[in-house]
Amino acid sequence: MTNKLGGPDSKVIIKLFKLLNEEKKKNKTRESLLNAIRNFSTYLSIPKDHERYLLELYVLNFKEDGDYSNLTKDNFIDPRYQKGKVISNSNARLYTIAQLPFKGSNLTAYWTKDPKGVPYYKVSSYEWYPIYIYKNDKWYQTTNSYSSSTGRQISNSNPVDWSNDLKTVYTLTSDEMKMLERGNSHEEIMKYKRSKLKSIEPDLTKRQKTAKIGNSYHDRNLTPTNIKFKVNSIDTDGDKSTVNVDVYDVVKRQSGKQQDTPENYLNNEIPNLTTTNVEDAIKIKLRRELVDYIGTRFKDNLENPVGAKIEFKFNHLKK
Repeated sequence: MTNKLGGPDSKVIIKLFKLLNEEKKKNKTRESLLNAIRNFSTYLSIPKDHERYLLELYVLNFKEDGDYSNLTKDNFIDPRYQKGKVISNSNARLYTIAQLPFKGSNLTAYWTKDPKGVPYYKVSSYEWYPIYIYKNDKWYQTTNSYSSSTGRQISNSNPVDWSNDLKTVYTLTSDEMKMLERGNSHEEIMKYKRSKLKSIEPDLTKRQKTAKIGNSYHDRNLTPTNIKFKVNSIDTDGDKSTVNVDVYDVVKRQSGKQQDTPENYLNNEIPNLTTTNVEDAIKIKLRRELVDYIGTRFKDNLENPVGAKIEFKFNHLKK
């Protein structure tokens, strides 16, 4: 819906502005205009949750006579590049979703440029470090929450709903966020992330690990078990990394204690347990450990992250 003006398509905007001029004759409050924009959005094919941006756009470009035919890129006023409003943190998402500047409680957002002159939108915690960056039509989120208060700020200003599977949010460490601000490209940062993952291979493959089944909501109906596994190696191919995992055994657990388990999970001898269940449990554990390297935001469940830069390959060793 955006064009070279830096805002929505001009024909759509002019039509919306004219409709709002008529609405303003009946209801002049901001809330009534917001509701009107919500009602018009479906009709005009405007993306959901952009009504606040469109209201600010309308107010800044308002014409009393309703003649918007002369609205051009030269006289168009974009609210994204104006002084930010003072808001409560609980409303931050309404502004980040449209990349609008704002000032909350130890939470700020504004547009700036990197040393190469590329504009980007930065959401900062305590005016110190970025928790979100929007650059070149991509959203980035920090993997470092630092504190519980920063965690709340990340949640309050989340620009992409977790249910949105069509929009990828890339995850970067604080150092990688700095690289993005310094002008490094998306491809350069993802390459750096892959090299960092490869560099921790010796530590990652050093010792055996245990994943558990039956401890969480999504696997509560499965037989409580402990999975013995070890990362064997990390392979890189193009923009993807493959973590190769050796699975040694799966043993039953009762009252938190490991039990002797003659049953072979590979032969479906443990009730309500499949190799898929075993591999899913290992994936969840390793994703938590490798959060800085996954590359995209992910849910802490069985779903495979959209656009993730890490894949897992399993080798079941039990005979």
